[in-house]
Amino acid sequence: MSAAYRVLIVDDDLAQAEMVSEFLRLSGYQEIEHAADIRSAWQLLENHEYDILLLDYKLPDGTGLDVLDQMARRDPPIPVVMVTGQGSERIAVQAIQRGAADYLLKSGDYLLTLPTVIQRTVQAHRLKQSIERTQEQIRYQAMLLNNVRDAIVVWDLSGRITYWNPAAEALFGWRAEERIGRPAAQIYLSAFDPPIAAPKPSDQSSHHTVRKFTHRDGKTIWVSSLVSALRYPDEPEHVLGYMDVCHDITRRVLAEQALRESEARYRAIVEDYQTELICRFRPNGVLTFVNEVYCRYFGKSREELLGMNFLYFIPNHERPKLIQHLASFSEAKPTVTLEHQVLTSEQGLRWLQRTDRAIFDEHGRIFEFQSVGRDITDRKRLEEQISAAQAHLVQAARMATIGEVASGVAHQIYNPLTTIIADAQILLRSLPVEQPGRDSAEAIEQAGWRLQQVVQRLLEFSRPAGEALELISVNQTIQSAVSLVNASLESIGCRLDVDLASNLPAVRGNARQIESLWVNLLLLARDAVTQETYNGYPPTIRIASRLDPPDMIAVEVSDNGLPIPAEQLGTIFEPNFIGNSSGRGAGMELSICREIARQHNGEISVISAPEHDTIFRVSLPAEV
Repeated sequence: MSAAYRVLIVDDDLAQAEMVSEFLRLSGYQEIEHAADIRSAWQLLENHEYDILLLDYKLPDGTGLDVLDQMARRDPPIPVVMVTGQGSERIAVQAIQRGAADYLLKSGDYLLTLPTVIQRTVQAHRLKQSIERTQEQIRYQAMLLNNVRDAIVVWDLSGRITYWNPAAEALFGWRAEERIGRPAAQIYLSAFDPPIAAPKPSDQSSHHTVRKFTHRDGKTIWVSSLVSALRYPDEPEHVLGYMDVCHDITRRVLAEQALRESEARYRAIVEDYQTELICRFRPNGVLTFVNEVYCRYFGKSREELLGMNFLYFIPNHERPKLIQHLASFSEAKPTVTLEHQVLTSEQGLRWLQRTDRAIFDEHGRIFEFQSVGRDITDRKRLEEQISAAQAHLVQAARMATIGEVASGVAHQIYNPLTTIIADAQILLRSLPVEQPGRDSAEAIEQAGWRLQQVVQRLLEFSRPAGEALELISVNQTIQSAVSLVNASLESIGCRLDVDLASNLPAVRGNARQIESLWVNLLLLARDAVTQETYNGYPPTIRIASRLDPPDMIAVEVSDNGLPIPAEQLGTIFEPNFIGNSSGRGAGMELSICREIARQHNGEISVISAPEHDTIFRVSLPAEV
């Protein structure tokens, strides 16, 4: 062990220092260094670590006492043994007073005793440091125990109380000096109802109980008590004593008692006189109570529901809303109402309105929720119908206005157009066949007739649709719609591909409404390709019809324009949903398309994804 000690010799006598060094090496010491003055010694001390300092009294730049004064301020200190040839009792006393661990004279056989002095001094210094660290740790742990919020009471194997922290003073009403040293069984353990029984030394577990305690002022409080044995860390089989860690839970116990006392009345109210769904659940969603209405609604027994998480009945798309709802409660806002969908075993997806109230413990934390809910599916459906009807009326008024404008514009164009055609015909009759201008006159006449057909179609489109349903050709309505929008598509450089299956059976419906359906879908596709095309190709719209066996006709309108955002696909046919961000219409067109399809016993759906065509698919029942 001595060979591991690091020794620094401070002596201006080089021969003496070398002799001491050589003797120590022969005694087993390996790490020995020498400094001839105080300045050199401090340089070595700053850059190296030593276990002991052998210090001469008289040095060229001071005395050993000066080094001891500076060493007292060093952290960590190094033990010093004063070794000098000019000894006196006065110097020895001064050296010991200033911190020297020992004092040796360079005379006689002092070299023989030097290894023993070094070993004794280093070991004593290390023991002192260990004791200081232990005391510091004890002071720190005592500080922690004195500052914890729980009451801590400790008694030893003789049954005497040895520790009573400030929290125990506050909880039980007695000061530490009134309890420390007194029998724990008489003044503490028996004061509880029922009394505390200390665990057996062989018992490795702690004992947790809830007990009543009579406070010093006579008031009864409820205490949560955790009693455990104190053991040596290195010898767990040896018990030092016992410790009780406890805190006041009076508010919580009284609240639970009040709940239990009112349980019968509560059950009568929620079971016998209610039509609402009533339940209680913990913050993690686990049900702790359900009434009979709740059981019937979800088609499960009370035994099946208790312990189940109520989120089990919540569809995946609604769960984030419920989780956010439960996180919104506070003591300032203990009650919140929410509407959401639930999934029942017999009736499928339903709408539920719930009013939840949070129940708080004595620390202001939520430990339970109480919920009262009722089914509002019929109301929701009625609201949807009213909303759809309102949207239909708005669109009908809008289409009527557009029809009036279109009719007025068509009439304004019709008369000048008749003059243009007539004058072109007169000009043709007056020009010889070989006249160069005759081709221009023929082009004017043909353009006039084409324009007249467009105006005629515009007039037909502006007339109100009849209510009678008749057998119609889907392909003919598509061709009529194409003739109305083709010029608009050509004006933006959009290519329109028409692929109509032959020999399709007729459908029963209103030709004007079906034609409006295709016009709306084509114009919405035009809006999308005007803004962007996903593949860099020219804007392209395709409309195709086919027989969808066994008895449906499918019409698809696709485009390579701006895709519909994924979050809008689920509600894209709802009125007023699509705004400018979708790039398709003003928000009402698709709801009208869905209504036209529904009135013809058909369906409309959409597929849209980045880097793929957007496809609207309409299915209408065929007359076979």
